[in-house]
Formats: sequence, structure tokens, C-alpha cells
Amino acid sequence: MTRKSQMALPSLTSPLAKFAAAALGAAAIAAPAQGATINFDAGAGMVFGSGDSWQEQGYNLTFEAYDPADVDSLVGAIVDTSDPTYCIDMACPINGQGGYYGAFNDSIVWVQSETAGASFMVKSIDASFIGLDAALGGYPIYSGLLRMQGFLADGSYILQDLLLDGPSSQGFLFGSYSPFETFANTAFVSMAMFGFTCDDAGDCVAFDNNRGQFAIDNLVLDDALAEVPEPASLALFGLGFLGLAARARRRNA
Repeated sequence: MTRKSQMALPSLTSPLAKFAAAALGAAAIAAPAQGATINFDAGAGMVFGSGDSWQEQGYNLTFEAYDPADVDSLVGAIVDTSDPTYCIDMACPINGQGGYYGAFNDSIVWVQSETAGASFMVKSIDASFIGLDAALGGYPIYSGLLRMQGFLADGSYILQDLLLDGPSSQGFLFGSYSPFETFANTAFVSMAMFGFTCDDAGDCVAFDNNRGQFAIDNLVLDDALAEVPEPASLALFGLGFLGLAARARRRNA
């Protein structure tokens, strides 16, 4: 599905750089055992409420509302790109193929191995912003961020931000992203993904008025045998959402 390439993060001079999270400390380098690509094609047309899951290629993706009390809320769908009625009232990526997952309403995507306690590494992903308004004229040049928060077995975490372009004249487009080396070579036991929305000034916020929406596809993961470093050897960056960290601890217990 790769149609264009992008840098994973904005430059250090960008106003978006305050959200950039490149881990500079030592990483948990792991030996890859088996790779998997999650492309959602088999589930095209499915919709998900908070707490629902999708299993593919030995991994479990759970979709949650940001507010745990929203147990009945719609949080996402596997968009069927052959059906033009999908996203008719929103601005979704136009260059998708097969199925892709659309995360709606500030929701969170959790990734874990189906093997309890197993670790994995994140190698690449296709991603796009999803706008609430189908009209394309009002979006900034960078419409959002996709944040990946990877949790290690010791409870520490590393952040990686992916800068999501505004729309072309035809619509939003998937970009292909490879995380920075430290994130890509760190063994995680779980990962959360959630969206930010950005304005013309480059100010970005998450979990604000259900505007943090994004699309993902072709998530490439490697199984890994983790060599977890001492906590002091890891640098933690960016906005540490303590609520997500607490949820991750419960998931990994």
C-alpha cells in the first residue's frame, strides 16, 4: 500500500518538535525470530466498539475508548476501500487497498502478541490522518500526529511520533513510516497508538473533542527475545500519559 514516503518525525526546528520522541538511550536489542504484516484485509467492513479485538498473524489488537467509561462507544472500523460509502462524511485516505483500520473519536489501539509475555519489535507502518470534515480546505499542512508508546517488560516505555500530512487536492494519503532505530530495535511487550490533531500554528493536542483520528495499515512486527536493560539506561520522552502506562501494566501483568 506504500504510495509515498515520509520522515517519521518533524525536524527539530519545527513547532511540532516538542512532541517528537526519539529515544536516545540504550535500547533493548533483540534477535528477530519471525516477522508478521498486519493488513486487516480479511476483516474489511467490520466495526468495533470499545474493548473489541482483532487477531492477525499471531498478534492481538484491542481497540479502546480513551475514557474507560465509554464501554458502548464506536471506536473504529476496518474500512473496505472498495466500498465508496465508507467515510462518506469524513476525510479518509484515498489510496488504500483492501482493508485498513480507521481509529475514530480519540480512541486507542493496543498491540500485543497472542503469546502471553512475548515481545516484539515495530519495523514499519502505513498511516494517515482521518479528518472529521469531508471538506478538504480547512486542514493545516500537517494535520496530526500518530503517537506510538511502546512498553517494555520492566514497565518503562519509549515514544515515537509520526507526522501526518494534510490532504492533497484529492484527499488524505497513506504515508509509509519506519521508526527511528532505537524504537525499531527495542523489544516491547505491548504498544499503544493514539492520535493528535494539529492546527496551523503547529500546536498539537490529543484526546480533545474526538478529533484525534487516524488510519493504519501494513503494520510490520518482528517477534523478539528481549534483553531488557536496567531502567536507568532508558530515556523516557514526550508526554507520558500516566493513564496509558497504568493500563499497560494491567495488560502485561
